[in-house]
Amino acid sequence: MPSSSCYPGQLSAGLTQARTYNLLSRPRHCLRLATLDDHPVITAGAAAFFRSQTDFELLVSETSVDAFIEALKRQPCDAAVVDFYLPEQLWDGMDFIRRLRRQFPKMIVVIFSAGNAEETEFAAFRAGAHGYLPKLEPLPVLADMIRLAVSSPCAFICYREGRLQCRTPQHPDTKLTTTELEILRHISQGLSVTQVAERLLRSKKTISTHKRRAMKKLGLADDLSLALYIKEKFQQTPAQ
Repeated sequence: MPSSSCYPGQLSAGLTQARTYNLLSRPRHCLRLATLDDHPVITAGAAAFFRSQTDFELLVSETSVDAFIEALKRQPCDAAVVDFYLPEQLWDGMDFIRRLRRQFPKMIVVIFSAGNAEETEFAAFRAGAHGYLPKLEPLPVLADMIRLAVSSPCAFICYREGRLQCRTPQHPDTKLTTTELEILRHISQGLSVTQVAERLLRSKKTISTHKRRAMKKLGLADDLSLALYIKEKFQQTPAQ
């Protein structure tokens, strides 16, 4: 997906244009919107909010992937708001985003999801989404992100420091130092902090400090989260 950047003036102009569109398009030129979230309460709450926005026409509001896809085939939409994590569904994550982009290439896809924000944001960007917003943020921000994504040529829209920004997300790994990556690689081999310290000729305290800093940078709260991250990054599944 090609990267793009917007200067503050361009971004402000994009939001102004989107809001002007909002005011001038009542009730004729509404943005046709679809939403997908496997939590019925969130789906209902989002639907109620979007129906209150005069520049949106909510045409699809589903809790299952199959129903969502079938509804979009019957009723094309300008934009879709999709949860990244749909563990009980046939598809979710990057695979589902890519399917949406292939099947509905003209439709804007905005990811509204929980989970590790930086990991999810980067994955959404790589899969071809147009923007990502954590579920902790208010729905009016999500509405503005949709408007901006529809009206702006920016490649990807993030939410930083209380405002929408056009930027290319960086993989969280890029924040780690070489030493931190090396320590995580050794831990992935089943070594304890003490064993890593002995192998690298460092003190146990130094290794523990690097490990803790790496976890903080990656947004990992505990050793279980670290184990899952290490398994995905360092351990390869043998070919069948």
